[in-house]
Amino acid sequence: MLSIFLATTINWRDTIFSILGGLGIFLFGINLMSNSLKKIAGSRLKLFLEKTTNTPLKGIFVGIFITAIIQSSSATSAIVVGLVRAGLMTLPQAVGVIFGANIGTTVTSVLIATNIDEYAMPIMFIGASLIFFVGNKKVKDYGSAILGFGMLFFGLEEMGGALKQLKDLPVFINMLQEVGETPILGVLTGAFTTVIIQSSSATIGILQSLFETGAVPLAGAIAIVLGDNIGTTVTSVIASIGGSAAAKRTALVHVLFNTIGTVVFFILLTPYTMAIDWIASTFIGSGYLESKYTISFAHVGFNLVNVFVLYFFVKQLVWLVTKAIPSKSEIEIDDIVLDKNLLKGAPELALENAKLAITNMGNVARGMLEFTYNYTNKNDNKELEMANQCEEMLDTMEEKIQNYLVALGGQDLTDKQSQMVAKNMDTVADIERIGDHLDNLLEFFEIRYDKKIIMHKESKKELDELYELIRLSIDQSLNAFINMDKELALEVNEREDKIDRLVKKYRKNHINRLNDKTNEENEAGFYVDILSNIERIGDHCNNMAVNVLSDSFSHPDEYN
Repeated sequence: MLSIFLATTINWRDTIFSILGGLGIFLFGINLMSNSLKKIAGSRLKLFLEKTTNTPLKGIFVGIFITAIIQSSSATSAIVVGLVRAGLMTLPQAVGVIFGANIGTTVTSVLIATNIDEYAMPIMFIGASLIFFVGNKKVKDYGSAILGFGMLFFGLEEMGGALKQLKDLPVFINMLQEVGETPILGVLTGAFTTVIIQSSSATIGILQSLFETGAVPLAGAIAIVLGDNIGTTVTSVIASIGGSAAAKRTALVHVLFNTIGTVVFFILLTPYTMAIDWIASTFIGSGYLESKYTISFAHVGFNLVNVFVLYFFVKQLVWLVTKAIPSKSEIEIDDIVLDKNLLKGAPELALENAKLAITNMGNVARGMLEFTYNYTNKNDNKELEMANQCEEMLDTMEEKIQNYLVALGGQDLTDKQSQMVAKNMDTVADIERIGDHLDNLLEFFEIRYDKKIIMHKESKKELDELYELIRLSIDQSLNAFINMDKELALEVNEREDKIDRLVKKYRKNHINRLNDKTNEENEAGFYVDILSNIERIGDHCNNMAVNVLSDSFSHPDEYN
């Protein structure tokens, strides 16, 4: 047995160190480059995705473009999940972007197949110089991206040089031949390796270095590529654990896309291997390209064909994941599109369009109140996450609706229409501010739970009563706005005085409890701030009610 390992003279210590060190530099480099590119792009990525993915087909092209830039299909998927959760992207649009991300991630394998590794050192020097000798933060981010790019290729070169020493080792040859003869082992190997490394680009890069040694049969290499595509879905699955139904559905789409493709291509492995072999012999055999491109061809081909076929089944995929992961506790909102074509030709319809969007926004605020109330009574991260999701929705909705109303206000409107535009803008601002104050409550209780501050039973009773009052005020103020119901608005207006009186009373109760040495509540518990934010929520509900009652343009005094 020992003779098998000693058949070829290898300095095992140096070889193992080179493989591990090269792998470490490669993984760090690809991660540094991806994170730096995301920082450079910043929030513009989300804005770009939101505005350019109104159909699944556009989503595919956008997914390709974004992933090719940030070099991470997992990062693109994470951004998409956030947009779906924020109500900015529908699930069919998300499916398109995920499809495109799988094509975009193949760019890495094409880059790795080039001879850029010869210039890894000067590339790293340029990146490091920008980081250490330039004060501008944006330039430093560019430097980090360039440094990561150079490290990626330096690590591959170091690792590839060490792996080449193994190509004549009998046990290594036998193991790789076994993978070629039993392709299912290749699929499992690829999936397992990608799960461990958490990067399909990284495992494809390693495979390219192995394939270049000539030790890996093409059929086995393609089987590993198929396995890599299954393994990469684990990142999105892990990211969705404990998340909303939207996050889980998006992750399931990613899993189904890659799994269906892998199963089909595994069944057709022999003809696909022959096709890749023909392409490789045509281009590589002619001396135009190096053998590493063979793996790139296999990777690109898999994803292109997979996207082309499954694109025609987007609706079926959406239906399947929706049925597989039904929504229970999260907020369902209508898919309202603010139609800009109505602005000039039909301002009355545009006002109705905006009203539907504001109603949607109000429903999100209602849901956020319930999640906040639940989190107030129990330290449940699920409730906190759902409430934070609502806050993100409210901020985004506020910006989109306000922009729409500003554009509408610039049209030739009647006095009545102009007044409704102004009132709608005020209502949108009030709903958004309600979300901000609920977000403050979440932060206060998060700190309380972290500090293990136990709420006094009287404090709990007081908060329950106040929550019930603002719950009623939010419901009635929104219904008053929707139906222009002055009776409901008047009830909200009258209740405002009661909320103010109770908050003042409960502040005094809290001071008295602080003087009680047996009380575990203390100033660090933010109880006074909690009361103040609840009072502000009541104020904003009253603002909406006064808008319904008032015939003027003016908005009540803004509360902060």
